[in-house]
Amino acid sequence: MKGCSIGCSYTGKCIVLDTGAFLTAFVTETPFISFTTPGVINEIKDNFSKRILETSLAAKKVSVLEVDNNYRQKVVKIAKNMGLNKKLSAVDVEVLALSYCLKKESGETYIATDDYAMQKIAVTLGVKVIKIKYPGIRELKS
Repeated sequence: MKGCSIGCSYTGKCIVLDTGAFLTAFVTETPFISFTTPGVINEIKDNFSKRILETSLAAKKVSVLEVDNNYRQKVVKIAKNMGLNKKLSAVDVEVLALSYCLKKESGETYIATDDYAMQKIAVTLGVKVIKIKYPGIRELKS
């Protein structure tokens, strides 16, 4: 699905999942319906994570959304201004763009990631961060 037409205000918060949320089984621990991107789906290669993904999708615990290009461009612009653009993959940009899009739509949005560059950009976008496994950045103010 393109854009952000599926709001998540019915849960009170939106959680956008990075690949690490599937690799660590974090997705199974969150009680909220979550969102991810096609790029994240394509990054999941191992059987354990694939089973977690398939179960989450079948249970409608995770929805996969594409995001409009204008949100990607906003993320890239902010990353360049922060000097972090070379630390982001195309999938990182996609996940951050979806987080920003859903924040605009629903208000309270979280991103689940251990990637420091993504955490810094998310905070700049007004997206709150849930650290999956590692402590996260010190200057995190979400």
